Amino acid sequence: MTPTLALGTAKVDITPTWPVPLAGFEGRVGKYRGVSLPLHARMLFFVQRSDAGKTQSALLVSADLIWWGPELVESLRRRLAKRWGIEAPFFILHATHTHSGPQTTHRFSPALGEADPEYLTWLEERLLQGIALATANVEPVVAERGKGACHFSIHRRKPVAGKIEMAPHPDGPVDPEVHVVRFRTKANQTKALLVHFTCHPTTTDEPLVSSEYPGAAMALLESSLDSGAVAAFLQGCCGDVRPALVKEGRFYRGGERDVRQLGKLLAEEVTRVLNQPMETLAPCCLIGRMTHVPLPFQSLLDRNELARDEPRHHLSPIPLEMSWLKLCEGFSLLTMNAEMVVEYGLFIKQRFAGSVLPVPYSNGMIGYVPTQRQVAEGGYEARESIVYFCLPAPFEATVETAIHEAINRLID
Repeated sequence: MTPTLALGTAKVDITPTWPVPLAGFEGRVGKYRGVSLPLHARMLFFVQRSDAGKTQSALLVSADLIWWGPELVESLRRRLAKRWGIEAPFFILHATHTHSGPQTTHRFSPALGEADPEYLTWLEERLLQGIALATANVEPVVAERGKGACHFSIHRRKPVAGKIEMAPHPDGPVDPEVHVVRFRTKANQTKALLVHFTCHPTTTDEPLVSSEYPGAAMALLESSLDSGAVAAFLQGCCGDVRPALVKEGRFYRGGERDVRQLGKLLAEEVTRVLNQPMETLAPCCLIGRMTHVPLPFQSLLDRNELARDEPRHHLSPIPLEMSWLKLCEGFSLLTMNAEMVVEYGLFIKQRFAGSVLPVPYSNGMIGYVPTQRQVAEGGYEARESIVYFCLPAPFEATVETAIHEAINRLID
C-alpha cells in the first residue's frame, strides 16, 4: 500500500489588541508601547491516507511566541484529542522564541515578563479557530527539500579569566544551516514552506511587539509565494547562539531596522534554495512517538557539608519531554520542551545525517538544558538562568548522556 500525504494550512493573527507585558528581558518593564511586527500562528494539518482507507492526522503549529506555557499545552492537548482525535505524539506546538511577545505561563519568575490571563484565554481560542480553518482546506501535496546557510549568528559563551561570560565568541559552535521543506499541490502551487534555522530572536529589546527576524522573514516569503501560501519558521537549538550584533567586542541590541535586515537575509537565502533543484521526499506512514527523560539536579549541599559526608538531600528530577514525528521518508522533527544549547542540535543533525531536524521550544518549557562541559563551566545557561525558570538547582552533568541515549532509543 502506498500512502499519500495531504495538507491543510491556516494563519491567524495572535497580536494582543491591548497592552500586555512582553517576555524575555529582565530590564524591560511595563507593558508594550506599540506594534513593530505583528505576531502570527501558522498551522499545518497533515493527513496521511493509505490504500486501505486508513488515515492518520498530525498537527504542527508555529507561533510567534517566546514559548508555550505548560498549562496552555495541557489544555490544548485535551481539546485537540476530543475534537479532532489528535494524540500527543502527533501534535507540535512550536514557538519561534521571539523575545518581543507576551509571556505564556505563570510558572516562571515575573522578571521574565508576567502573563496576562485574558490574553492566554484569547490565544487558546484563536489557535482553535486557526486549526479549524486548516482542517477545512486539506488537499494532496508533494514534499521537497533543500538546504542553504545563513551567517548572522554567533556563539555567546566566552571563557574569560576562568569564567564564562555572555560575550561574542567567534570560535564557539554555531549552526548556520537553513533547511527548507516545500509542499506543492497537484496544480504545482506552493501550499506551505517550513524554514528551519538556529539563532536566538533577541535582536531588539524595545518595548514593542515584534515577531522578530523569523516573522520578518516569513512575511517576506509569503508575499513572494503563491496566494495563500503559509511560510512557517522552526527554531533550532539556539540556547547559546544569538545574532552577531557586536561593537568593540561586546553585544548590543538593535532596533526594527536590524530585525528587518536579518529577516531579509534569511528570506533571501530561502528564496535562493527554492530556486535551486530540490530533493523530492517520498510520502510515508505518519509516525509519532514520545518519551520523557528525567533530568536530575545537583545536590543542594555546599562543599563544607559534602566534605563532612552528610546525607544528600535529593531533588526530584524534572522530565524533559521529547517527541518524534516522521512526516516523509527521510524527514522528521524531534521536539523538546526546553531551551537546548546548539551542541544538541549539532549532535542530532550529525547522528541522523540531516534527516531529523531538532525543534526545541515545543510543547512547553522547563528551562535551559546545558551540556556536560557547560555544567562544569557554569555561566548563564548552566547556572544563572535557573533563577528565572524557578528551578531548585543546576542540572547534573549526566543529563547530556541521558538525552543522547534517549534520542537514539526514540528514533532508532
